[in-house]
Amino acid sequence: MSVSKKTIFRGALLLAPTILALLLVGGYWLSREEIAREQAREAPVPSTVGIEVVKGVTTLTVDRVSQERSGIVTQPIGAATQANGPVVYGVVIDAQPLVELAARHAAMTAELSAARQLLASNGAEAKRVQALYHDQQNVSLRALGTAQAAEAEAAARANTARANLDSVAAALRQQFGPVLATWADSPSSPRLAPFAARREVLVRFVFASVDQAPPALAVQTDNHEPLTATRVSSAPQTDPGVQGHPFIYRSAAPIAAGTRVMAHLSGAQAGLRIPAESIVWYGGQPWAFVRTSDTRFERRAVEQGMPSNGDFMVTRGFKAGEQVVTQGAQLLLSEESRALLNK
Repeated sequence: MSVSKKTIFRGALLLAPTILALLLVGGYWLSREEIAREQAREAPVPSTVGIEVVKGVTTLTVDRVSQERSGIVTQPIGAATQANGPVVYGVVIDAQPLVELAARHAAMTAELSAARQLLASNGAEAKRVQALYHDQQNVSLRALGTAQAAEAEAAARANTARANLDSVAAALRQQFGPVLATWADSPSSPRLAPFAARREVLVRFVFASVDQAPPALAVQTDNHEPLTATRVSSAPQTDPGVQGHPFIYRSAAPIAAGTRVMAHLSGAQAGLRIPAESIVWYGGQPWAFVRTSDTRFERRAVEQGMPSNGDFMVTRGFKAGEQVVTQGAQLLLSEESRALLNK
């Protein structure tokens, strides 16, 4: 190998560590810059929406610039009149559990009656044997023990029958209310027979207030003409998707259990119109945003009882002339969720 080649080779060997170090340092800084850029891309964009919840009312604060950029539009709430009364929604209840509980109630009643008769008989026998035993031991101590054991067994049987009957009665009240529980005292009750024969159905309606439930309703379904339903009692259970006060009605209608129905309350109704484009759904409930100042928006619940051609008519929670959001309501709801997550 020539001298010049050896010199070049030695120089390359001497420079190799330096070059390697420079490459490592350069790679390190490039990696740091890439990580910083990635973190900047993944960092949440600061929200310009403020949120405040006071006494259950959610209020958003959105500056004017953000409102214009998001295209938020409002319009004043106007008055409205509906020819029919408010709409109430209901569901047909399966009456089979009522019939089965009534049969169990009858069986438990018979069991309790038999247990009590046995207790009375065994109790009388125990007293008789005890009297004979104390009268110069005309019977053996063993006979006395047997009679007393029979009385105790009959008492336990009567207590068990009473507890079983109370359990069935409690289930009837919890599922169907005190009125239907009274009807179910006997499976041969004339008031219960139509449900056992499926000639009538039970319908649970939910009303905005207790005094709103009328004695009778005209029920509307998809496949039948309006059917009359008469009020039975308040209901101990409600539809988890509908807020309000539940009542049970009965109707002679061939409607399958689980069918959703609706009915109009009588009389014209005056209220305020909330446009369909203002409605956002959250938690199974319709809501609307109302602008209360230049930068503040309140989310308010909308009554579900009075839909009108897609719009909603309300009688509470809003005032005529208030500015309701008609464009950008869904965006406000999204910003609300985002603001809650960033809190």
